[in-house]
Amino acid sequence: LALLLGFMLHAVRHELVLLLVAVFVAIGLDPAVRWLVRRGLSRPRAVALIAVVAVLLLGAFLAAALPPLAREATQLVNAAPRYARELQDQHNAFGRLNAKYHVARQVEQSLGKGLTVGAAGGLLSAGTAVLSFTVQLLLTLVLIIYFLADLPRIKDAVYRLVPLHRRPRFGLLADEVTVRVGGYVLGNFATSVVAVITSYVLLLILGVPYALVLSVLTGVLDLIPLVGSSIAGVLVALVALATVSPAAALITVAFHVVYRLFEDYLLNPRVLRKTVDVSPLVTIVAVILGGSLLGIVGALIAVPAAAAVQLMLVEVVYPARDQATS
Repeated sequence: LALLLGFMLHAVRHELVLLLVAVFVAIGLDPAVRWLVRRGLSRPRAVALIAVVAVLLLGAFLAAALPPLAREATQLVNAAPRYARELQDQHNAFGRLNAKYHVARQVEQSLGKGLTVGAAGGLLSAGTAVLSFTVQLLLTLVLIIYFLADLPRIKDAVYRLVPLHRRPRFGLLADEVTVRVGGYVLGNFATSVVAVITSYVLLLILGVPYALVLSVLTGVLDLIPLVGSSIAGVLVALVALATVSPAAALITVAFHVVYRLFEDYLLNPRVLRKTVDVSPLVTIVAVILGGSLLGIVGALIAVPAAAAVQLMLVEVVYPARDQATS
């Protein structure tokens, strides 16, 4: 039975990750829903309002991001003949590279081999991957809305699994866990908003194109603990190097290094101390282990999971051990 259960869990591991992400986001958004409920809205209307706001923000980001991406792709296609001519000119770096390594001939041979069944298979695989990601994203959004709307009933159903004499204590601990998870999500979102605003102002000053898109991308990547802001800094520096100047790229690198220090040593400790009450050492260990187990999803949920484990240790395990020894 244990082996059968293990095989079943392995078979549905991707779906379980989607459920885990949906539950995590729903718990994180629950404080906002309860705030709206206290202001007089019913819970379904509060959930609907938050869903509409989220869809509008996502639509605004896509409206800002897709035109630049399409324009860049068009520019690349239009510049392809010029790059081909430069490959034949041995007075520039491209031409010397082609003469030494025969780049054009290798590309031509690859295209001759690939524009058959392999190319069709690659396009089909890419299309399948995009379709699968879109379906998973829509499914996760639907699950988040359902979990958020039915969260009180779900919590009551879970509480009823606990023996009656332990139910009040279990309810208090579970409520504290959800409060910490919600505080972590909202606090992480707040630090990402700060990253978006500061990055947008810097990119406008430097004259880097697509400042809004790059700033929002910086904020999204900043949600990933430890490494997210560094990845964003590298991407923004590459865009600044390609479109403005090396000096602008160095300035963006310096900005992200300074902001990373500011976020890690001033902003995040204050936010996490008030929301999840987890030490920096536990945060680092939790993120490393969570990232190793579940990738980006594990890194995102590692800190609130560590907060929940720490709460159980302090409130349940340690008192029980102290009573046992006494």
